Amino acid sequence: MTEKKNLINCLLLLLYGCFLASVVCGFRAISSISIGLVLMTAIIKNRMETGSWLHPAARNRYVLACSLFFLLQLIPLAFSDNFMAAWKHVQVKSALLFLPLSVYCCPFINKTRFRLLMTATVFMLALLLSWCLGVSFIKYQLHHAGTGIFFYHELVANLGHHAVQYAVLVYAGLIWLLQSGYEGRYLLNRNIHLLLMGYFIAGILLLSSKLVILFMVGSLAYYLFITLKKNTNSWQVVFVITIAGLLISSIILLTTNPISRRFNEIMQGNMALVQQTSFNPGDYFNGVQFRLLQWRFVKEILQENRAWITGVSPAKAQSFLDQKYAATHMYTGVAGTNDRGFLGYNTHNQFLESLLQSGLIGLFCFLFICFETVRLTVRKNSRMLYAFVLLLLVYCFSESVLETQYGLIIFIFFPLLFSFAKAQ
Repeated sequence: MTEKKNLINCLLLLLYGCFLASVVCGFRAISSISIGLVLMTAIIKNRMETGSWLHPAARNRYVLACSLFFLLQLIPLAFSDNFMAAWKHVQVKSALLFLPLSVYCCPFINKTRFRLLMTATVFMLALLLSWCLGVSFIKYQLHHAGTGIFFYHELVANLGHHAVQYAVLVYAGLIWLLQSGYEGRYLLNRNIHLLLMGYFIAGILLLSSKLVILFMVGSLAYYLFITLKKNTNSWQVVFVITIAGLLISSIILLTTNPISRRFNEIMQGNMALVQQTSFNPGDYFNGVQFRLLQWRFVKEILQENRAWITGVSPAKAQSFLDQKYAATHMYTGVAGTNDRGFLGYNTHNQFLESLLQSGLIGLFCFLFICFETVRLTVRKNSRMLYAFVLLLLVYCFSESVLETQYGLIIFIFFPLLFSFAKAQ
């Protein structure tokens, strides 16, 4: 019996490792398969050890909140005139069930296994960052690409990743390295640990996510503050890297370069443009203008369709937005090409997206998930978890995180994983 238990523990740890590796590498099919295998193996393990299919820990309010939101994706299937589009949303949102159940249905992850998984994840992130930089260098050197190939979406395009989502993953690795350094625990040795922290800071700057850069600077400042108060021999690692990171970040943000231009962009533009009833296809919208415009469009769509309570359904939400883009003469691409302009752009705000798709009921269910995530964070009282969850909640105001597989993984799985940082 002990031999079987050890075997299934090794298998489960391997599957978790495969899942995290596939997330970092952008292997979406493998991510789906591996998390499904994690869930099946965890259920079998719990059955062998307790005689029950699910551990009592799986019956909690967090799982309930995720289940209710998933149920809202199932209900429209019975009424949809576009079954395939509705089913596609159900497939994506199925992660709302699989991800929390894979963690809660069996008490497997503990502090030791969390460290093993995070160590592997950090090295994979560093390896993949090096791969992306190598590919970009080849394109720059041999194919005469511009310097933009080293920044933002172009940097991770060969992985099929979204730059901001990848920056969030790198930030997760960075704050774990900061906390580990603060506690005097290093990956291999102090120098490698220091090198990895510096490398991740550079990676976040190159990925050019305004939100993640601001959180990174805030985290560096916070760890600098608490390190200065700490009287141990381990303070040098965090102190040196935080000072260097803050100085480099300040220089980059205060000089003219591709990163600072992304920050300066949000300060430009006329906000009155958002109130116009009609636009020209050549009108440019910066990030703030576009997101404010989404608030207006969602309000108009819900009013016109009298759908404040139940929404317009997940399958129809995008088509209603596309109709707004076309009706207001926004840029809709070039006929006969792959350029579709604004067509296909969602609300870029998970609160708005939930409201548009499922009305006030959907918004309430999503807020329920957010509340339980915050409740978990307060209960665990972990610095890393506080920083990561706060980043995710703010991120929800600028991106529809639950509309993609990786957005769901980042929002659901990683906070649960981080909750074991202080587990016994």
